[in-house]
Amino acid sequence: MHALGRYLIRTLHHRRLSDSTGAVAGLASGVSILVGMIAAHYAPHGIHRLAAVLHFARQPLIVRMAPMIAGVAAAVVTAAGIIRFYSWCRERYGEDAP
Repeated sequence: MHALGRYLIRTLHHRRLSDSTGAVAGLASGVSILVGMIAAHYAPHGIHRLAAVLHFARQPLIVRMAPMIAGVAAAVVTAAGIIRFYSWCRERYGEDAP
C-alpha cells in the first residue's frame, strides 16, 4: 500500500498536475464558448420565443445544455486555479527548490 502512495506522489507532481489542469481548463473554456455561440444562434426568436416561454414549444437541446456546459467549464477552471495556486505556494516557499 505504501508503494502505491509513493508511486502516485511521484507521478502526480504538482508542477505536472498544474500544467495538465491548465490545458484541460483552456480546452473546457474553448468548448464552452463554442457551445454558447452555437446556442445563441439556435435560440428561439420572435413568435417561437414567445411560444417557448409559454411552454407551447420546446427550446433546442443545445440551448438547454449550454448553461450546464458552462458550469462544468467554470468548475474545471476553478479547480485548475486552485491547483496552480497550490503549486505556486510550494515553489514560492522553497519546498521544491530546484
